[in-house]
Amino acid sequence: MLDRIIDNVVELIRKDEYFLDYASYPLKGTKCNAEVILKDEAAVISGVEIVSGVCERFNIKAEFLYKDGDLVKKGKVAQIHGDAYNILICERSILNVLSFMSAIATKVRKLVEKADGKVQIAATRKTIPFTGELQKIAVLHGGGDTHRLNLSDCAMIKDNHIKLYGSITRAVNEVKKHLSFTKKIEVEAETLEMAVEACQAGSDIVMLDNFSPQEACRAARLIKERYPDVIVEISGGVNPDNIEEYVCEYIDVISIGRITSEVKYVDYSLEVL
Repeated sequence: MLDRIIDNVVELIRKDEYFLDYASYPLKGTKCNAEVILKDEAAVISGVEIVSGVCERFNIKAEFLYKDGDLVKKGKVAQIHGDAYNILICERSILNVLSFMSAIATKVRKLVEKADGKVQIAATRKTIPFTGELQKIAVLHGGGDTHRLNLSDCAMIKDNHIKLYGSITRAVNEVKKHLSFTKKIEVEAETLEMAVEACQAGSDIVMLDNFSPQEACRAARLIKERYPDVIVEISGGVNPDNIEEYVCEYIDVISIGRITSEVKYVDYSLEVL
C-alpha cells in the first residue's frame, strides 16, 4: 500500500508541475541544500516514510532526524539535498503530506494520553475524501486504532440496516449467513435495549451511539456483566474536551469522528540554505 500512496503523491507533483515550473526551470541542475522546519512548538510527526519515498523518486536525498510517531519540538526535522528544480516542484506537496498527517497524529496522541491506557482510541470512516489512507496511517502514528479500513473489514450493522432488515436480530442472523469466520459483527445501538438485543443475537461488538458519559458507563457495565466477551465501543458526542468523562473500566473503545473529519494543519516550512 505504501508504494501506491507514494505513486499517488508523485502523480500529484507531476500534475502540479504540468509542462514545467517556469519559476524554477532556470535552476535545473543547480545543487541545493535545504531543511524542513517545524514551526509549531511541538507535534507528533507523521508522513516521514511517505515523504522519504517521494523524494527518492526525484533523486532527492531526505535525511529525517525523527521517525514517524516521534514527538518533535520546534526546529529542524530533516535535511534535503538534490537538484534545485526537483526540490522546488516537490516542496509544497511534501510539506502538505507532513502537515496533514502530523496534525492527525498529534490530535490522536493527545486523546490517547487523556485516556491514560484505560480505553482504546479509534478513528471512524469519517475521513476526508481521497485522503483516508493517509489519515488512517497517521492515526496509527499517533497511537490510535484505525477502526475499519473498508466496508469488508467488519460487518457493521447501523440504523439504516436495522430499518431495512426489520430488527437487530434478523440483521445479525442474515449477515452471519455470508460472513467469514475471520470477521466480526458490530451493531450500532441507540438504546440499552438495542444493545442487549445485539448481544443476544450474537454481535461481537456493540457500539453505544450518542450516550451520555453516565449512561454509557452504566450500559457498558450491564453488557460486560452479562456478556463479558462482547467488545463495548462508545461513539457520538465524544470530543477532546469531554473524553475523560467517558473513560470507564467497562468501555473498551472510544471512536471519534473528529480525529479525521476536522484537521488543522501543523506548520512546516522548507528553507534553502
